[in-house]
Amino acid sequence: MDFNIIAPMAITEAELLSSNIAEDDHPVWDAATSYDLGEMVISTTSHRIYESLVAGNAGADPTSDDGSRWLDLSATNRWRAFDQRRSNVARRADQITYSVVPGRDCDAIALFGLTAGSVRIEVWDGALRIYDETFVMVDTGHVVSAYTWFFGGIVYARQKVLNGFPGYIGHRIDITIDASGAVAEVGHIVMGRNHLLGRVLNLPSIQFVSHSRKGYDEYGNELLVRRGSTRKVDLSLVVPTYQAQRTMDIVAEIDGLATAFYVTGDAPAFGLEGLGFVDDHSQPIDVAGESVFPLTLKTLK
Repeated sequence: MDFNIIAPMAITEAELLSSNIAEDDHPVWDAATSYDLGEMVISTTSHRIYESLVAGNAGADPTSDDGSRWLDLSATNRWRAFDQRRSNVARRADQITYSVVPGRDCDAIALFGLTAGSVRIEVWDGALRIYDETFVMVDTGHVVSAYTWFFGGIVYARQKVLNGFPGYIGHRIDITIDASGAVAEVGHIVMGRNHLLGRVLNLPSIQFVSHSRKGYDEYGNELLVRRGSTRKVDLSLVVPTYQAQRTMDIVAEIDGLATAFYVTGDAPAFGLEGLGFVDDHSQPIDVAGESVFPLTLKTLK
């Protein structure tokens, strides 16, 4: 099986054409208003939510504050799908839509933290729709017997990765996340150029990393504090040696960015897909032909 990553492009106001999620989480900050302790505002410039740390908070722009007057809480609901955090989800009743015009070639998309019955991707070249696919998010991987088929309940996949669509510069990409009758959610959307890095060598390792902690109350009783989990993925890639520089350049391009990774081929994914970042990468070179490159990735919560 082949290992792929999606080098993410930045989604800014220049790329995000529209969304049906209104940016109205809280009142927009107003320089003429005095805010009480604990009051929350948003900025439509930074697209973030801020909480007042003092009473009588007037005239202090939260986007340039040093942290003494305003606490930066998170991205607004509309922009949470692009804030490099999976756990900070965008929500809307029934359906979420985004229309994006990429400023660079974009032939792949990955959606994480989904609550949806289906996901639809459309690509428009002007008024002409040149790509239209709807993906049902029912996950049959949990069906292991006749009993689970009939009585196991419906399980929905939490992520979707696809590539190969014609998302060239100037095309409009419409994303529809549908959860009719429920609340649609998406944690993070990665859009960008797909790169095949190499062939996965046998025996990759996937480590479950718990971030939960054990604490104690005033009487010494144990308290379990649930903080979620992530995964650490260690694998080795077989890459033609003449592509060594290309591989290192791609890894450098995605350094410090929330990147989608996944495998393609006839074999099952075995959990080798997710949203994360490259933690370590080395390149021992075999000048004779193919080289084996160790790669470590850590997923984002």
